[in-house]
Formats: sequence, structure tokens, C-alpha cells
Amino acid sequence: MPLLTVQLPPGATLNDALRALHLTPSDVDTGYGLVAVDPNRGTYALRVDEPVAERVAAAAGVTVFADPRIEQADGDC
Repeated sequence: MPLLTVQLPPGATLNDALRALHLTPSDVDTGYGLVAVDPNRGTYALRVDEPVAERVAAAAGVTVFADPRIEQADGDC
């Protein structure tokens, strides 16, 4: 799932992010939730489905990042 960083008012909640980005709970990883990256500046992270990331990528204050799965190395390093 792509990871978005979004600019929201300080103290924003997941519901605030959903309203601001015109999303539904099924569009996002609600288990991941809205993560405060820099809450004093209103910067938050949110995981969304690929089609959602493409749709909101052009919105002001939204940046899309890859969020690759991190797995254990096999020990041959």
C-alpha cells in the first residue's frame, strides 16, 4: 500500500483526514491509522490503496511514497 504524507491541522484525527481527502474508511489502512510525523506542523502519514493514491496524488499538501514490505534477510549477507 502506498504511504501518503498529508498536511492537516495540528491535532487532526483519522476522520479529519478522511473528510479532507474525500476518502472512506475502506480506502485506507485503518489499522495503520493516521500517524503524526510532525504534529506541530500538521504533517501526518496515512496508508491507502493504490487507486486512491493515484487519485489524491494531485491534491495540494499530499505526497505519495512507496511503503515496501520489510522482511527478514536470509542470513547470506
